Order: sequence, then C-alpha cells, then structure tokens
Amino acid sequence: MNELRRLLPGETAFGWLALAFSLFLFYHSYKIAGFSSLSSSGGTPLAASGLMIVSSVIVILRNRKSPSVGTATAAEAARRFHDEILPFHPLIAYVFVIFAYMLLLEPLGFNLTSFLFLCVSFYYLYRQGGLWLAVWLSAVAVIVVYILFQLIFQVTLPDGDWLAPVYRAIGR
Repeated sequence: MNELRRLLPGETAFGWLALAFSLFLFYHSYKIAGFSSLSSSGGTPLAASGLMIVSSVIVILRNRKSPSVGTATAAEAARRFHDEILPFHPLIAYVFVIFAYMLLLEPLGFNLTSFLFLCVSFYYLYRQGGLWLAVWLSAVAVIVVYILFQLIFQVTLPDGDWLAPVYRAIGR
C-alpha cells in the first residue's frame, strides 16, 4: 500500500521552479518591511512565501525518492511534458503576462503598467472586440481607479522609477 508513485515528465523541474519563484517572492516580501514585526505590512507576504519555500523543498525531497517515468532522451521528456502536462497554452501565456506586470510595476508605475496589463488582458482574453476596444476599456478602467484611489481616497499609487521625473516635472 505504501507504493512509490512514478514522477511525471517535468515534475522535478517544476519543483525547482516553484522553489526559485518562492525565493523571489520571499526576497520581495522582505523588501516591504523586513523582519520588523509579525503585524507589519510585510508580515503576511513573508509568512506565505516562507510556507511556499518549505513546501517546495518538501516536494523536491519527496521527488528524489520516486522513480521517474522512463524516457530515452531529454527531448522525449520535454515533448511528453509539453503534450501531457502543459497542453493548455493560454493559461501558461497569461501567467507570463501576470509575471511581466509584477516586474514592470516598480519601474513603470501603477498607471502605465496597469494600462498595458489591461490592454493585453482584454485583447488576449476577449479577441472579438479588437485592439481599440481593449485600449478604450483599459484607459477607462485606469482613469476610474486613479480618480477613485488617488484623488478621492488619497491612496498613493506607485509612480515608477522611470516616470517619477516626468510626474515631478508636471507638478504632481
């Protein structure tokens, strides 16, 4: 009954990618408030990413004990991984869109990054409306969010490292 299960193609690589992503998140969670206190703004992200690190390490260690599914070459293993594990390409592509949003938020700022993210999202997920509908909906959404949060609630949205000088020049 305690039989070892066979690893699927790409399962070991996925474990290592999950660990790398968890470490990336832990680093950025630490940048929020450090280890100042459990109730600080970075406390919950630190705890969540720390739990992800521990879980990833457990998965990697368990996978070392399991035999892999027999594949003759790395190319065959990659083909099986592509065909059996990741056949749903729109999901994988959209994960990269979200990852790009995370990476561009700091240098480009909230308004421009959110506009670009929404344009790509609307166009990619709702192809019937075309590019102009995606641009229009994105602009309206970002303007509404800006008015609501920046002007009414006075929440400071990130300006971005690259655009901060432009905002200072126009007096904002």
